[in-house]
Amino acid sequence: MVRKPAKMYRNISKKAYTRRKYMGGVPGSKIVQYEMGNLSQEFPTEVDLIVEEACQIRHSALEAARITANRRLMKDVGRSNFHFKVRVYPHHVLRENKQATGAGADRVSEGMRLAFGKAVGTAARVDPGQKILTVYSTPQYLEKIKDALRHSAHKLPTPAHLKVSTIKVSGKIVAAPKLVGEKVVAAPVVTEEAAAAAAEPAKGAEAVKGSGAIHAKGGKDAAPAKADDKKGGAHAKGGKK
Repeated sequence: MVRKPAKMYRNISKKAYTRRKYMGGVPGSKIVQYEMGNLSQEFPTEVDLIVEEACQIRHSALEAARITANRRLMKDVGRSNFHFKVRVYPHHVLRENKQATGAGADRVSEGMRLAFGKAVGTAARVDPGQKILTVYSTPQYLEKIKDALRHSAHKLPTPAHLKVSTIKVSGKIVAAPKLVGEKVVAAPVVTEEAAAAAAEPAKGAEAVKGSGAIHAKGGKDAAPAKADDKKGGAHAKGGKK
């Protein structure tokens, strides 16, 4: 049977149909991998592809967007320098009332109204402002990542935009990358150990300063004692006289 265009399934209508245990013959999803790249490392920069309209995205469109972005990231960024993630899953089962095609089919393919139909595929239902694809990496690859996600957005049935943000690394929020001329310069990452090491010398300096003040105070108190000693020495000298 001829494959229907995406515009037939783009709009959201009625409730989602997801109870697969009550149905049979649902085609398998084309998406078999949802996370790619370096999954063990933490990256400070997050780039999200965000949809602007509520719609249904078929599993074939999601797979096409994933392949496009992943190929460009592998070529321009390298497998060890990014973590790519697909953030939606095609839960909704699409149904279609199949009819006869060919010469004279218009006389025999009227069918009954509001037919339940047969499962022909799956789709993900998304809301405006929802994240579809996310790439974690370092600021030096920011332009390459944005270019890859822009190309993948062309595979989706809705307008989309990109959002760049920073995330926590080892419990610390990393400053946003700065644009110097035409190059993106990453802000330094301050870890908990480095912050603790920097705080210790400051505490030591305060302790030394406090002890110096005490010594200075002690010196003032000791001045009269020296005067008394001098006076006592004079009396002793007078005694000799």
